[in-house]
Amino acid sequence: MNRMTTVVAILLSLMVVFSFSPAMAAGNDDRQQVATEEAKPEVSAKININTADVEALTTIPGIGPKTAEAIVAYRNDKGQFKKVDDLIEVKGIGEKKLEQIRPYVQNI
Repeated sequence: MNRMTTVVAILLSLMVVFSFSPAMAAGNDDRQQVATEEAKPEVSAKININTADVEALTTIPGIGPKTAEAIVAYRNDKGQFKKVDDLIEVKGIGEKKLEQIRPYVQNI
Protein backbone atom coordinates (compact mmCIF):
# COMPACT_ATOMS: atom_id res chain seq x y z
CA MET A 1 0.00 0.00 0.00
CA ASN A 2 2.82 2.35 0.81
CA ARG A 3 4.28 1.90 -2.65
CA MET A 4 0.88 2.57 -4.26
CA THR A 5 0.50 5.80 -2.27
CA THR A 6 3.93 6.95 -3.46
CA VAL A 7 3.08 6.23 -7.11
CA VAL A 8 -0.24 8.07 -6.81
CA ALA A 9 1.46 11.03 -5.14
CA ILE A 10 4.06 11.20 -7.92
CA LEU A 11 1.40 11.00 -10.62
CA LEU A 12 -0.66 13.73 -8.96
CA SER A 13 2.44 15.91 -8.64
CA LEU A 14 3.22 15.45 -12.32
CA MET A 15 -0.36 16.30 -13.26
CA VAL A 16 -0.19 19.49 -11.22
CA VAL A 17 3.15 20.50 -12.73
CA PHE A 18 2.02 19.87 -16.29
CA SER A 19 -1.33 21.53 -15.79
CA PHE A 20 0.41 24.76 -14.74
CA SER A 21 3.14 24.67 -17.39
CA PRO A 22 1.12 26.40 -20.16
CA ALA A 23 0.07 29.12 -17.74
CA MET A 24 3.63 29.58 -16.59
CA ALA A 25 4.88 29.68 -20.17
CA ALA A 26 2.32 32.35 -21.03
CA GLY A 27 3.47 34.33 -18.03
CA ASN A 28 7.08 34.09 -19.19
CA ASP A 29 6.11 35.20 -22.70
CA ASP A 30 4.35 38.24 -21.26
CA ARG A 31 7.42 39.17 -19.25
CA GLN A 32 9.65 38.60 -22.27
CA GLN A 33 7.39 40.78 -24.43
CA VAL A 34 7.46 43.57 -21.85
CA ALA A 35 11.26 43.35 -21.66
CA THR A 36 11.49 43.49 -25.46
CA GLU A 37 9.17 46.48 -25.64
CA GLU A 38 11.18 48.26 -22.97
CA ALA A 39 14.39 47.61 -24.90
CA LYS A 40 13.11 49.51 -27.93
CA PRO A 41 13.89 53.20 -27.61
CA GLU A 42 10.91 55.46 -27.99
CA VAL A 43 10.96 57.93 -30.83
CA SER A 44 9.88 61.22 -29.32
CA ALA A 45 11.31 63.51 -31.99
CA LYS A 46 12.93 62.55 -35.25
CA ILE A 47 16.39 63.82 -36.08
CA ASN A 48 16.57 66.12 -39.11
CA ILE A 49 19.28 64.68 -41.35
CA ASN A 50 19.75 68.04 -43.08
CA THR A 51 20.52 70.03 -39.93
CA ALA A 52 21.79 67.54 -37.33
CA ASP A 53 25.42 67.63 -36.31
CA VAL A 54 27.57 64.57 -35.63
CA GLU A 55 26.62 64.50 -31.95
CA ALA A 56 22.88 64.53 -32.70
CA LEU A 57 23.23 61.88 -35.41
CA THR A 58 25.02 59.50 -33.03
CA THR A 59 21.93 59.45 -30.81
CA ILE A 60 20.19 57.45 -33.54
CA PRO A 61 20.38 53.70 -32.79
CA GLY A 62 22.72 52.14 -35.35
CA ILE A 63 24.62 55.35 -36.17
CA GLY A 64 28.11 55.59 -34.75
CA PRO A 65 30.56 58.47 -34.98
CA LYS A 66 32.04 57.39 -38.34
CA THR A 67 28.67 57.04 -40.02
CA ALA A 68 27.50 60.34 -38.50
CA GLU A 69 30.63 62.04 -39.85
CA ALA A 70 30.00 60.46 -43.26
CA ILE A 71 26.42 61.81 -43.27
CA VAL A 72 27.61 65.33 -42.47
CA ALA A 73 30.44 65.13 -45.03
CA TYR A 74 28.07 63.86 -47.71
CA ARG A 75 25.60 66.65 -46.92
CA ASN A 76 28.38 69.26 -47.08
CA ASP A 77 29.64 67.92 -50.42
CA LYS A 78 26.36 67.13 -52.19
CA GLY A 79 23.83 69.41 -50.47
CA GLN A 80 20.75 68.61 -48.45
CA PHE A 81 19.01 65.28 -48.62
CA LYS A 82 15.75 65.45 -50.56
CA LYS A 83 14.38 62.31 -48.94
CA VAL A 84 15.41 59.83 -46.26
CA ASP A 85 16.11 57.21 -48.93
CA ASP A 86 19.02 59.39 -50.14
CA LEU A 87 20.97 58.22 -47.09
CA ILE A 88 21.69 55.02 -49.04
CA GLU A 89 24.30 57.07 -50.95
CA VAL A 90 26.31 57.65 -47.76
CA LYS A 91 29.28 55.33 -47.24
CA GLY A 92 28.46 52.91 -44.44
CA ILE A 93 24.69 52.95 -44.95
CA GLY A 94 23.16 50.04 -46.81
CA GLU A 95 19.57 48.86 -47.16
CA LYS A 96 19.56 47.13 -43.77
CA LYS A 97 21.01 50.11 -41.91
CA LEU A 98 18.64 52.49 -43.70
CA GLU A 99 15.62 50.47 -42.56
CA GLN A 100 17.03 50.37 -39.02
CA ILE A 101 17.42 54.15 -38.78
CA ARG A 102 14.39 55.19 -40.84
CA PRO A 103 12.03 55.55 -37.81
CA TYR A 104 14.44 58.01 -36.20
CA VAL A 105 15.15 60.44 -39.05
CA GLN A 106 13.42 63.04 -41.14
CA ASN A 107 14.70 65.26 -43.91
CA ILE A 108 12.47 68.31 -43.52
